[in-house]
Parts: sequence; structure tokens; C-alpha cells
Amino acid sequence: MGVLRVVFAGVGDRIQKRPLLTLAVVVGLIVVAGAGASQITSVTGNEAFVQSNPTLERFEDTFDRGTMAVLVRGPVTDPETMTAIDTFDRRMETADKVVTVITPADRVRAEYGRIPDSRAAIERVVADEKSTVVTVVLESGLTQEEQRPVYQEALDARSWAAFPAGTEVIITGQPAFSAQLSVLIQQSTQQLLGLAVGLMIVALFFLFRGVRLRLLPIVAVFVGVIYTFGAMGYLGIPNSTLTSAVFPILIGLGIDYSVQFHQRYEEELERAPPSEALPAALAGIGPAVLVAMLAAALGFGATWIATLGVPAFEWFAQTSILGVVLSFITGIFLLTPVLTLWVRWRYDPESVVDAAAVDRDDEELSDVARFLGKGARFFAAHPALVLAIAGLLTVGGFYAGEDLGTLADFEEFFPQDLPAYVNLQQFRAVSGGGSAAQYDIVVSGTGIRDPETLRWMERFSDIATGSGQVTAVQSPATLIKSYNGGELPATRAGVNRVLDRVPPERRAQFYTDGYAHLVVVTGPDVTPEETVSLIGSIRSALELSRPPAGVEAELTGTAVISTPSVIDQIESRDRITGYGVLAVFVLLLVYYRDPVKALAPLIPMLFVVGWQNIYMAAFDIRVSPLGASLGALSVGIGAEYTVIVMERYFEEKRRGAAPLDAIETAGARVGKAITISGMTTVFGFSALTLSPFPIISDFGYLTVGVIFLTLVAAITTLPPVLVVLDQARMDLRALLDSRGTPPDAKADVDGD
Repeated sequence: MGVLRVVFAGVGDRIQKRPLLTLAVVVGLIVVAGAGASQITSVTGNEAFVQSNPTLERFEDTFDRGTMAVLVRGPVTDPETMTAIDTFDRRMETADKVVTVITPADRVRAEYGRIPDSRAAIERVVADEKSTVVTVVLESGLTQEEQRPVYQEALDARSWAAFPAGTEVIITGQPAFSAQLSVLIQQSTQQLLGLAVGLMIVALFFLFRGVRLRLLPIVAVFVGVIYTFGAMGYLGIPNSTLTSAVFPILIGLGIDYSVQFHQRYEEELERAPPSEALPAALAGIGPAVLVAMLAAALGFGATWIATLGVPAFEWFAQTSILGVVLSFITGIFLLTPVLTLWVRWRYDPESVVDAAAVDRDDEELSDVARFLGKGARFFAAHPALVLAIAGLLTVGGFYAGEDLGTLADFEEFFPQDLPAYVNLQQFRAVSGGGSAAQYDIVVSGTGIRDPETLRWMERFSDIATGSGQVTAVQSPATLIKSYNGGELPATRAGVNRVLDRVPPERRAQFYTDGYAHLVVVTGPDVTPEETVSLIGSIRSALELSRPPAGVEAELTGTAVISTPSVIDQIESRDRITGYGVLAVFVLLLVYYRDPVKALAPLIPMLFVVGWQNIYMAAFDIRVSPLGASLGALSVGIGAEYTVIVMERYFEEKRRGAAPLDAIETAGARVGKAITISGMTTVFGFSALTLSPFPIISDFGYLTVGVIFLTLVAAITTLPPVLVVLDQARMDLRALLDSRGTPPDAKADVDGD
């Protein structure tokens, strides 16, 4: 502990000697961060939840040709409408990354060589329908970044085609989703940043009173956010639905760090000149804030470890860790030199600014402090009652947690009024469900065209459809039978002759680059839980059907990989919390080298883990993949409040106070401070509640409630925990004294 104080004092001494140089470095790094931020890409939808997988990558490179569906509603067989469809077709055929465009105009042109002017002529080829679908087939293996320009090209082609009045043309599909979600994520990130900053300005203006430059912490945190954007770009961390939630969190936590530095510097200026105040302030508060920052980082780290292999959660944790570290750094190297310059050049120590108002604020703070101090004494004096109530609520919370709803469906993660989603729903209504429930199997081996392999595919189809969950299986066997009078050839040469008669584009859907492709089709509106069950059934059917020797079949696709990982994330929230508790305990144990001081701050956080389930049940907040990580985060974030109270308690004990007197003083002196600190953090986090993404807004409501519960736990349950554990340690020490234990052994249980 002493070493850290010396280090922070040295940092403060160097900053106060060279404040302008320090600020010049900070400003220079902003330019560097801006260059990094320009390199950030966006990843949306299921792809953000799919880990790197060789089979999936092989499938995407060979068979996964992305498509855009263009729904045309209106008088389809009207010559003017069909001409517009044909114009759209020809324009998109020339677009980059487009393989082919399939439209009803293809059949009309094939029949007449052109689009006739007669509606009757068109209806002889195309049925008179009120809607039709144009399918734009893209190259395989395209990234989202590569698909998005195709969507823009489709929008331009729609305008170019000049569809007649009364005809509705809806463009949907993955490129449309990706493009619109990418824009929405960027807008959401900017809006949440603005809201968080605005809320923090309000919080600092009304809560952080009586200090100069009270809004300066906002500037420090905002620079920390810029640094975080830059680090994301340089490290290749993309922006995604979950990553956009990080920045309001960083503002809430970063403000806390900067406010601690700011407040302590103000206190030191009251009893020391500026040249001595900054080193003393950083030496006094720096180690405690460092521990708080590391605890929060470890909470995010627990999420990272528990979700390895799920990119979106890894990016969320990585960005959060970078953000809290960089916000801590800017709190020191931007805020303190600005304050130093202000005090040195602009502040008149002999001036008195509104002394009467300051006195009134002090009197008000004293009243609140006395109330909090007496409350802490009451709770500490009745440990059995307080801890029994807290424990019962915790047990009740764990029972309530078993009945909480879940948010695991990807389509519920994004706004339900997103135009691409509304269009998709309309397309599904017309086409009977679209391809939402489709699962892919990649077959490899030397015998993928052998009749024996084709017969296995039919066995698999019979077993899979017999389960009742699968409606159809499309395979090379079904393709070959459709071009061979409903029969499978008896020899491989016969199979090859049939495939030679299949159009190349149709053949490429099932055979490409030495691999075969099966498509398992189920009914629409499959829930995440049903998806997991279907995946198990399909894999069981693969095993029961027994592929021939030398042939390997693997189930793959984004839904196959992402859906189970999201559900596993939700179901493992207790494990993630456990990782967070363990990580913070080890940190505190290393820092204090005292089991009591390492354990005491965590017990109130364990109460909060149970209480939050009651809060979620009361406000009907579902457990989401993001919310599943909150237990670990709350332990890391809340440790700051409990550590501050605990340190003051032991400080008063070292001065000779009795346990109850020490806890009353601690509650009176720091209770108000941690309440203000917690409320400013709540203001920052509350911006999340206004996110257009349900998964983030739910997380916002959850974090606001949990931080409030953390404050309640720190004020109500920490006092009795401290007194009980400290008394137990003193009893153990007395027992060791009575048995004549050597001094070294007694020191192990003496944290004072």
C-alpha cells in the first residue's frame, strides 16, 4: 500500500511541475485516437454472436450465397410493372458481387424475347398474382461490409426502374438488415453518448457542488471515450449492438474516478499550497481508485472469460476493460493538470465566494452525514436482524430467479419498428415464412457423388422428417431424382451424367468445390429453445442414418452456432458471477494481504446478486445475454463503495475508536460521498434505458436498479458485516494469545 502511495505522489509531483507538457501529450494522443477510430467497422445480427468455426467458414465460402428478396406488390402482370421488374433485373445483374437475379421477367423474356405490351400475353407465362418475389443472389463468402453496397445498389435500381404508381417494392434480406442496423448502431452510440453526457452534466451541477470547474470531469471522461474508440480501431474491435452499450457505462464509471480525484484535490488545497496539494491528493486517493478501477475491469474480465468464443460478448468486455483503464488515466493526466493551471493562474486563495451558501451546504451535508452515521451504527448494533433479513431476501431472490423470463431471440434484440424487420415480416407473410428456419449440412469426402452416399441422404431425410420437427430435407439426392424421373442412378457415372444436365447455378446449390450441401427445412417462427432442440434432433438423425465410410457430415450455419451460445450465456450467469467474485476477492487479498478486508466488501455484493432477481421480477425485466454478466459487473463496480466505507472504519479504529463508534464515523464521513458517487454513476447508466435496442434498454433498467441496490447494501449490510468479522478476528487473536501462539502467527489474523 505504501509503495502505491509513493508512486502516485511521484506522478502528482511531475504533473504539477509540467502541467502544460502533460496536456500537450494528452491532446496529441487525441489526434492519434481519432486516426484509430476511423478504422472501426460494424458487425450486426447473428454474425456478432458466431465464433470462428472452420466448418462454418467452409460453408460460407462454398454454399452460403447471401440473397436479397425484393417483394413486389401490385399488378404484377401489368406490362408496365413487368417492364420495371425487367429493368431492375438488368440493372442488378451488372452490380458488383451479384451472381444472378431471378425474376418472373426471366420467364416472360424467355418466351417472347422481350416484355410484351399485352397483359394477357404475360399471364400466359406468369400467373395473375398480387405479388411476386425477385431474388438477388450474391457471391458466396461475402462479409457484411461487402454486402452493404449491394443493398444501396438495389435501392438505386428500384428508383431507376420507375415502378408504376400503386406498386409497392420492398427490399429485404441480410444486406438490408446489415446496412440499416449498422446505421442504427452508429446513431444509437452517438445518441447514448450525448444522453449520458447530458445526464452527467445535470448530476455534477446539482450533486458536485462547492468546487471549482465542477464540469471538468465530463471533459476528462469524454477524452477517455475518444481514446477508447481509437483503441478499438487499432485493435480491430468492431462496433456492434452490445458494444454501443459500453460508452454510457464508461461515462458513469469514469465520472466516478474523476470526481474522486477532483474532490480530494479540493480537500488538499484547503491545507496545502498547490505544489504540495496534488501529490498529496493522488497519494491519498490514487490507490483506492486504482483498486476500484481494477475491480471493475476484473468484473468485465469475468464476462470475457465466461463467454470465450462468442464475439459480441468478447468485444463488449474488451471495450469495457479498455474504457475503464483509459478513463482512469485521463482522470489523472487531463483533469489534474487543468486544475493545477486553474489554481495557479486564476484562483485567488484570499477571495471568498458566497460563504453563506457554502455554510448552508455544509450544514445540510452535516445533517445527512449524521443521519447516515446513526443509521450505520444501528445496523451494526443489530447484526443478527439485519443480516437475517438480507439473507432471507437473497434466498428469495434466488428462488425468484428461476421463474424469470429470458431474452434470447435475436429478432427481439433490435427495434421492432426497424424498416428492414418490418419488411421482412411482410415478406414472410406473403412467402409463407421465408427461410427463417433453415439449417445447413456440409458433406465432405471422396464419395459424395456415389449412389451409396445419395441413398444415405435419403435415409437421413426419412429419419429427420419423421421426428415431426423437420418439414423437408433438400439434398443432392432430391436434385438428382428431380432430373432423373424420380430415380437414383445405380452408378457414379450415371450420377455424373444426370448432374451434367442440371443447370450450373442449380447444381452449385448442392455441389461445389468437392463438397455437398443439404438443407434441413422446418416450420417458421421457431423459438431459441426449439432451435436448440432441433439442432439436437438433426444431429441425432445424422448419427442414426450412418453416413458411408469416408463421408463426413457436419451441421453448421449461424443459427446452429449462435443460438446455443446465447442460451448458454444466459444459463451460465451464476458461473459468470462466481468468476467476478473470485477475481475481485483475489485482487483485494493481494492488495490488503488480509482475509477479512478481502472478504468483507464482497458479502454485501453477494446479497445484491440475490436481490437483483426480486427487482427483475417486480419490473418484469427478462434475463438477456448482456444482463447475465451483470452479477460480475456489480461485484466489480460495487466493491468501490464498500472498500471506501471499510477503509474509513479501520482508520477510525486505528485512532482508538470502539467498533460501533468507528462504523458511525465511517458512515457519517463517507456515506454521503459514496451516495453522491453512486447517484452520478446511476445518471450515466440511465442513458442506456433510452436505447432503441431492447437488449440494451433492458440492461439499462437493470443496471440502474442494481447500482441502487449496491448502495443500499453498502450502507445497510456492510456495517454489521464489518463489526462481526472484525470481532471474530479479535476473538481469534485473543484465543491465540491465551494459547501462547508466536507473534508471527497472530499477525496473520491482525489486519490493523
